[in-house]
Amino acid sequence: MEQISPTRTELLTRRSQIRLAEQGAKLLRGKREALVREFLSEIRQFKADREQMLRELADAQQSLMRSLTIDTPEAVRSVALATARDIDVEVKEKNIWGTRVAEVRSTYALREPDEREYSLVAVSARIDETVNEFERTVESIIRVAPLFHKLGRMAEEIRKTSRRVNALEQRLLPELSEQVRYIRSVLDQREREDTFRLKRIKKKRTS
Repeated sequence: MEQISPTRTELLTRRSQIRLAEQGAKLLRGKREALVREFLSEIRQFKADREQMLRELADAQQSLMRSLTIDTPEAVRSVALATARDIDVEVKEKNIWGTRVAEVRSTYALREPDEREYSLVAVSARIDETVNEFERTVESIIRVAPLFHKLGRMAEEIRKTSRRVNALEQRLLPELSEQVRYIRSVLDQREREDTFRLKRIKKKRTS
């Protein structure tokens, strides 16, 4: 405590710093609680969508293996080239308590069989089902990927906010409180000494 000047000005400064630190900790706790609520709400949807996506991907892979085994790889490759298309996505940023997360929208949708760029007469039902399975999987990926990104950003912000709260509550506030006690102790000691000296002076004058 040698570096601290035990004055009333320093005492007022430290008390002001404590109030600011307490207010900051309160705001950060509120931010953390809001982020955790949002995170828990989103993760339920993410888990459900991810499980559906994995099921669809497994079905699509099995369907592809059947098509490659029974139909020729050339036939599958030909249909894959014919059905290729661009995927348009719109990415916007959303601010959640100072955390920027991506909001993704897409017009991608499962096509009807007659909307695909191949003749149903020229391909087997197996290949057509494979195309259908993979289009459904892509639709799920477009839905799940932004949620994965969003949850990752939110989880990191929750960790950062927790570290800041801990730094304030477990390090800064105890240090400031200890400094206040030290300054108060020194000031009280000085006040007692001054009072004692005044009494002695008064006693000498009256004797």
